[in-house]
Amino acid sequence: TEVFVERYPLGVPEFLLGSILLFLYVAIQTLAFPLNLLRDSKPISYKVVRTPEKSFIPSYNLGYNFKSNYMSIRGLPRVHFLDEGDRRSERTLVLLHGEPFWSFCYMKIIPYLVHAGFRVIVPDLIGFGKSDKFIDYRAYNVSLHKATLNHLFNHIRPEGEITLVGHNWGWMIGAAVAKDYPDLFHKFIILNTNNVPDGEIEIDRYRNLSNLGKFTIINSFFLVFNAAVNLLRSLFPYSLLIKSLNINFTIQEVKGFLSPFTSLSERGGLTSFPLMVPVYPSHPEAREMTEVRRYLARCDVPTLIVYSEVSLLPWITPGDFVVGNRQDFYSLLMKRVEGVYRVPNSSHLVMYDQPELVTQIMLNFLNR
Repeated sequence: TEVFVERYPLGVPEFLLGSILLFLYVAIQTLAFPLNLLRDSKPISYKVVRTPEKSFIPSYNLGYNFKSNYMSIRGLPRVHFLDEGDRRSERTLVLLHGEPFWSFCYMKIIPYLVHAGFRVIVPDLIGFGKSDKFIDYRAYNVSLHKATLNHLFNHIRPEGEITLVGHNWGWMIGAAVAKDYPDLFHKFIILNTNNVPDGEIEIDRYRNLSNLGKFTIINSFFLVFNAAVNLLRSLFPYSLLIKSLNINFTIQEVKGFLSPFTSLSERGGLTSFPLMVPVYPSHPEAREMTEVRRYLARCDVPTLIVYSEVSLLPWITPGDFVVGNRQDFYSLLMKRVEGVYRVPNSSHLVMYDQPELVTQIMLNFLNR
């Protein structure tokens, strides 16, 4: 992290904006602390809800018309996944979504990948999309999602080479699985994601306070998002967030993205992911993410990195204002990065905004 921070060109506008955001972060967390002591004093609920089929009509109207597949796991909610293409193919792509998304976010690139001869597996993680959902955000953790993917691989039994394609939290969950099963994946494709946070706000891991301060500035947009979710929980305005990621998203598209989350009881997974990020080393997931970092640093898996351009502010310019500045992290961390691309006129959902270009970049890498 420190090497990435030292090489990052922090400009005056970003410094000023980041300073304001950090003040806001502290203010929101201060407000949330006493409220959360009361809210989280109750035992964790493992009650499960299922999103009604009619809720997905907005996504169907936009072209999400794939065949649904379901998998039951003893003791866990039902899992939904897409399984497109030839099931006998020797090349399988596993596409994992991030926050606050689901398999819908990959719908534009799936047909291209199937046409190219790949079997394409796209699960909805528990709490997202057409998978069932714990209502309590505390019921979710990295181990849950890893177990879900392990069951999925045993269920679908893909043949030949498997490539992990991960966006945002989907990449980090997938990388955690790869760490546990280092021979599972043949290649990695990383799409706009965070830098495997493992409790980076810690004085002792930096040579000086200046580098720590610079990192918090770089991370300031995410920190405010994290604090806002911590305060608002299921009341967080996700429609506003999605619109901020790309001002050109239509109202119909926003409804499509959020069709699995129309009631507050369906938003436990949405609340969980931002709060699962180990901002401080005391976080329960920090050790897992540290192990993921160590694995990525030593692994020899060919890797492609595809990000949108960086944006300083939401709603103003195209690009990713949350994690668009993290691309260089993986080039510094991993040994076998074989391609690094910035896709113009795209946002956080780079594969949704520019499906043809992103697919071509992927296929060029996959066919080497």
